[in-house]
Formats: sequence, structure tokens, C-alpha cells
Amino acid sequence: MNTTNRTNLKLIGLAIAGAVGAALSVPAQATLLDGIVDTWTVNVATAFDPSSICDSAGQCAPNPTAVSVSNSNQTLSWGSSTGSGQSGLAITDSPSNQNVNTNGAAVANVSITHINKPITGDTLRSVNILSTLTLTPFAPPGSSLGATTLSFTVHFDETPNGANPCADGGANGVGVNANGCADIYVTDANSLNFPFYYQMTGMQNQLYYISFFELGNGLHSLSTQACTAAGVTAPCLGFETMEGKDTTVQFASLITTTPVTINVPEPGSLALLGIGLAGLGAGLRRRKSALTH
Repeated sequence: MNTTNRTNLKLIGLAIAGAVGAALSVPAQATLLDGIVDTWTVNVATAFDPSSICDSAGQCAPNPTAVSVSNSNQTLSWGSSTGSGQSGLAITDSPSNQNVNTNGAAVANVSITHINKPITGDTLRSVNILSTLTLTPFAPPGSSLGATTLSFTVHFDETPNGANPCADGGANGVGVNANGCADIYVTDANSLNFPFYYQMTGMQNQLYYISFFELGNGLHSLSTQACTAAGVTAPCLGFETMEGKDTTVQFASLITTTPVTINVPEPGSLALLGIGLAGLGAGLRRRKSALTH
């Protein structure tokens, strides 16, 4: 399909400090006159990696018994129900196949839901999420880049509901801890500016960047206490899940011809920040307690 030179995606090692927050800066909309691919079809297929699972008892694959995998590796469940069901993680809208304009808006793809239930027993401690990405020029049309699989990790603290103060440092019964201490979900922040080259007949060999974002305000900088409870060093990026509620984060992809930059309007705020192609990968770490969590 007229393609004379192309390379797969590769990670360039740009790490975003989890505490920085931001407004996104991108260049103007591309046109065919620019000699670049204007629109790409972005296919994202995301699933949990069963071979990476470890539970809170310290048992790792293939031995952990606390975590069950279902729905073609897109659903994880754990814990003993106290009447409301098990806790878990669920990937939805995968595979996603969307058109993304070069230097245009971010386009939604896969979402991840954390299901927070009052449970007892061992829980999930860690798991990788694998997202396979395939890019194909749509306008003008061209042949596809080879599929590339990216791996992301999230750390999670399944907290005891009755603790006071809670693991995040906040008071029990207040705010996100209103129904008991919220669980703490921390995710990788290395998901901006994956570079790749693409050249078509009559067009320049162009460097592009693909970045991944959570749409809306689901992810934000967490407190030092929350980061520590999840087993990571502050600053960190993630969200807290209110007990008895489901929390969904929606991911999106963005393609640019110059690297995305992050502007920090104020310390600790986050309007839009890349976290990875539904790029979660989950790690849960439960505090030892006789309380339900």
C-alpha cells in the first residue's frame, strides 16, 4: 500500500512524575498538504496477564488461589464475599478500533473498572496488563505497522474498612472514606510520547508520537500516605475507590508530530495525564488486619 519505510513503536523512556498535573499542549491539526498521515486507525486490545498474578499471601503464578481470571483474561475477581460479592477489576471495550487525527483530539478506547466490595481473605497484590497496539494509516490509506505489546503496572492497597485514620491519611467516614476506608489504586505514568516513523510514497519519512491518557478527572496525584500504603514512592498517580462502589477510568489515545508536553497549573492538580493504554496492570497489596477490606 505505497509504504516504503516504517518502524514499530518503541518506548523512549519518558517518565512523568506522578505528582505533576496538567493541561495538555499539542500542535495544530494536520492536513494532507503537510505531507503526513492525517488520520490513523488505532486498534487496542487489552487483557490481564495471568502469568504475572501474585496474591496478598505472597503466592505468585501459577500457584495463587485467591485470584480468579475469566472473560478471556479481561476480568479478575478476589476475596471472600460478605454478602455483596467479590472485589475485582474488569476491562471493557476491548478490542477498541478508533480513528485518531494526527495532532487532533484524544480519542477514547479501553476502560478499566475497579469493583470495590467488603470482603475477607486474601486479595490480588499484583498483575500486569498487556495492551497490544496496531496502527494503520486511514487517510491517506497505507499498510499497517506491526503490532506492539505494551505492559503497564498498577499497585493497589485493599485497605481495612474500619481503620481510623485510613491508609491515605484521611479520617474514616469522611469524603472518599465515607463508607469505610477507600482502596488505593496507583498506576504507571510512563505512557506519553511513544515514537514511531512512517513513510509513504511521495511523503517524507515522518516521526510521530502516540500518547495515552485518562479522559476526565479520574486519575490524580495521591497523598504521600496513599502512595506509601500502595507500596510506591511519592509522588504517585492514581485514584481511590469508595467502598461498595465501582470506579471506572476511561482511556484515550493521541497522535502528534511533536512530543506532548504537560503544563502544571498548580501543585498536585491533574486535569489530563497519560497513564497507559488502559494501561493499568494491577497490583494489590492488602494491609494485615482481621477487619474486612
